[in-house]
This record gives sequence, structure tokens and C-alpha cells, in this order.
Amino acid sequence: MKEKRRDIVNDSMQALHALAKLMPLLNSQCSLSEMLGTINRVLGSTLAWVSVDDDDGLQRVVCAGDVTCHSFEVTDFLASTTLQRHNRSWRVVYWKEHIGRALFPPQHPGYTQLQSGVLCKLSSHDWHCSGYFFLAFDERLNSLPILKNIVVVLVEKLKDYFEEIIAREKTAQEMQRVVTQYKTLFERAPVLMNSFDKHNRCVLWNAECEKVFGWSMAEVAAHSDPLVLFYPDPEERRRVRESVHVSPLKDMYEWHPLRRDGMQLTILWSNILLPDNSILNIGLDITERKKAELQLAVKATTDDLTGCFNRSAILQKLKSALAANSRQDADSQFCVLMFDLDYFKQINDEWGHLVGDAALIHFCDRLREISPAGSALGRVGGEEFLLLLARTDGDAATRLSNQLRHILKAKPLLVGDRKLELAFSAGVVEVGLGQRDTSALLTRADKALYDAKRTGRGKTVLASDYL
Repeated sequence: MKEKRRDIVNDSMQALHALAKLMPLLNSQCSLSEMLGTINRVLGSTLAWVSVDDDDGLQRVVCAGDVTCHSFEVTDFLASTTLQRHNRSWRVVYWKEHIGRALFPPQHPGYTQLQSGVLCKLSSHDWHCSGYFFLAFDERLNSLPILKNIVVVLVEKLKDYFEEIIAREKTAQEMQRVVTQYKTLFERAPVLMNSFDKHNRCVLWNAECEKVFGWSMAEVAAHSDPLVLFYPDPEERRRVRESVHVSPLKDMYEWHPLRRDGMQLTILWSNILLPDNSILNIGLDITERKKAELQLAVKATTDDLTGCFNRSAILQKLKSALAANSRQDADSQFCVLMFDLDYFKQINDEWGHLVGDAALIHFCDRLREISPAGSALGRVGGEEFLLLLARTDGDAATRLSNQLRHILKAKPLLVGDRKLELAFSAGVVEVGLGQRDTSALLTRADKALYDAKRTGRGKTVLASDYL
């Protein structure tokens, strides 16, 4: 090998043959490291490297050979005083021996291994230096001018390749960087991202999907029909498929898939049509937000103490019932019961306000126990309540009121070892078809309640008896 190397670099004809063999092997489709490896193999060099300045002013170094060389060693070498002593107009510099000492620190194997070497500037089209090409050998060569000429010819051949290869590799690196960023975004984004192909197979499933739904991509992909996991209802599943494959959604719409443990979620989904005609599903899990909104809505309409509707909410219920009643719907007829606890001030004075609060809760709990489905109970004042009974006449409402009295006697409020039996007065209004005046209705109920209290308390008065 050494003999062949001497022939190549010490004999002009051999040098020409080597170049003729080498040139067809070099093209811009190679990577820089592949190209340098080919040069080493054909010329018998031990180390080859290229240092090129990129568009950002940063130095890029690519090395190949039996000796390991790092970019910082190249940078130090190019900045060395030995190199700077040469006139700025130089194009090629060569070393007959000990090039390893100029390139590496003493502890590096190449410090003693490398002997001869040659360095050539790479010139751009405007003749500015754009980089360097370097070759080194592990023995002392006799005729370095021939090696110098070989390198000059190589550089002329390769400088355009270098620019093209570096631009291509830089573009590839940039593309890889973008791909890595988008992959990181896809995996770590706090939004749901997934995609199913036309055969309903899962092809994308990010970490947020696994976190929210509890299924890994492998588990979803292994299922013959993954949507069954999230939408057991066939009709809902059909609508989901239609939204994904037939008419992609431009806005976000609310869906209610199931989590792995069976809990129903609330997800805002939107579909994005990709250039390859596949569809990316992007979703936001708003389950907790919906729960919070529901809790706020309940709190806004609920009496904190008794848990029944507050004054505003029960009056709104009454308005809605009257609006339905005004449409002449026979099923919209209803009754209104207005209750007032008897002697409630005495309860507060004798037993204290905590017991007074407990009395209100006890009264509402017992009333809710016997109220039919579809009824609505609300607190309109301190100890005053309103009950709406759908599809009920005055007689049925009066019977329910009497039933409540019996229950309150049978189940008095227990205060320690004492019993507090609650009593109340009530007024009933039977709402006929076409009635829509809320104020007039409440006035009639209040008058019936007042008559019940005026005539001895503990009774229920039907307002229609006093028209």
C-alpha cells in the first residue's frame, strides 16, 4: 500500500492515472463524508477533511479517514501561527513531515502518526476564500509538488460539488429540524391529535390522546373498529364517521366519547383536510370545564341552604310554565302551591337560628320525597316556598299538601333528644289554559296562603274558592 501511495504522489503519470480513476467516483450525489472516504481510498491518504463557511458565517467541518479529527482541532489548526505566517495570497501549503504536530496536541495518536500533508484553499466564484481542503499521509513523501498539483485539480473539480452538497445537506438538516419540531409538537402538544385512515385504522395517536382516553396507539390500532371503543352507540358512531370522512368540520364541535374506564368525556373536535387527502382530528378535552360550568349554573339557580331552586330560578320556571300553558296545550296545565312555615320566628327565637336552618332543610327534604317527577320546588322568601306541579289539578295539589302534613308529624325534626314538629300553611292556584300573567298568579297564590294563615294556620286553601 505504501509503495502504491509513493507511486501515486511521486510519479506524474501515476498521479494522472489516479486522478482519472478518482474523478468518475466523485459527484454531487455523494455526501461530503462519502466523497472524502473515496479520496482517501484512491490516493492512500490517512486523513481528509473539508472546512467550509456556511451562509450564517459558521464553520462546518467534515472529516474522514483512519485518524479521528474534531472540528475544534481543525479550527485551531487554521488559526495557528504557522499557517498565518504564509502570505495571504497563498493557495496551497504543504508539509514534508510532522504535519500531525501542527494539527493535533501531543496526546493525540495523529500527533506522531501523520507526516506529510497538503492544505488548499477553496475559492468562491468571486475569488474569496470560502473554505479549505486538507489531505494527510502517515509517511514522509518525496515529491510533494505533484501532490500539490493533484490537490489543486481535485479542488477545482470539487468546489462546485462542495457548495451543492453543503447546500443540499443544510436543507436536509433544516428539514430534519422542522420534522423534529413538528414531531415534538405532535407528541407533546396539550391537545388531542389523531387520524384514522379510510379503513378506520388508527395511523396517528399522540401522547395527549393516550393520557385523556387511556388507550395506547397499539391498543387502538389492534381493534377491528376503534371507534367502538369511544362511541358504543351505532348511530353516534355513524355521525362521527360521516363528520370525518364525508364532510370534514371547519369549526369545532362537541362530541361525547367514552374514556377507557367508561367515563363520558366532553371533547371539542375539528377536522383538518391534509394535502394527501387524509384528515387530522384535533380536539380539546373540556370535560372539567363543562363540569365547572354546570356547577356554576347549578349554584346560580340553587338556594345554598335548602338545595331547591332560588327565587330567581323558580320564578323563571313559573314563566316558562305559563308560556307553555298559553299555547293551549292540554298537558301544560299545572298547579302552584305556596307554602309558609307556621310560627317560624318562634322556632328561631326558642331553638336558635341553626335549628331554624335545619327546619327549613327538613321541610324541603320531606316535600321533595313526595313531589312527583317534573315538579319544581323553589324558595321565594325566608320560610316561604313555591312548588310547581305539572299536569295536576287543585284537588291533587291539596292532597299532596295534606300528605306532607302527615309526614311532618310522623317524621319530626330531631334536635338532640328533642323533637320539633313542623307545621305550615299553603295556598293553591289551579292554572287553566291561556293564563300568562305571572304577577296575577302569584298574587292569587299569596292571597290563598294569607287566608289559610288568617283562618287558623295549618291548612291549605284553594284560590279558586275565593275568586
